[in-house]
Amino acid sequence: MPVVEEKQARPEMAGLMEALLNGDTYSSLQAAGELAKIGAPAVDPLVQVLSDSGTHSRWSVAMALARVGSPAVEALIEAMKTEHDPVRNPAVWALAEIGDSRAVEPLIAVMRSGGSECCRALTAAALLKIGHPAGVAAVREDLRTADDVFREMVSEATRDI
Repeated sequence: MPVVEEKQARPEMAGLMEALLNGDTYSSLQAAGELAKIGAPAVDPLVQVLSDSGTHSRWSVAMALARVGSPAVEALIEAMKTEHDPVRNPAVWALAEIGDSRAVEPLIAVMRSGGSECCRALTAAALLKIGHPAGVAAVREDLRTADDVFREMVSEATRDI
């Protein structure tokens, strides 16, 4: 369903998206919660904003997608496939928050794709947070051959896990 139809089918979407992207912290958090209640119909408009080059609120969008949960996983996996870290990193974070095992193999691919050190470390932390055996094994394997910078970044990113 195209974004325009989604907004027509859910008239509150436009206002919630506005609050998410341009509201103060409280309004943005409230909007993320309301978008999560809408569920699957909110995913496509949120991912479109996440992928938009003019978006300055990608982390707010990622938070809303994480709250939507399982219905957002496939779209987040697709968004994560970009080589543009400002889109990829929030998508990786949201997938870690959701914790769905469908994301494990795509996350391993991103971790090993040679992207920025920051993205690779964030992805390793996401895999450890999800805790799936294949993801944990892949991170351990990569850490054995990684340089100290990468190890430190992963250590810092997983400090609270």
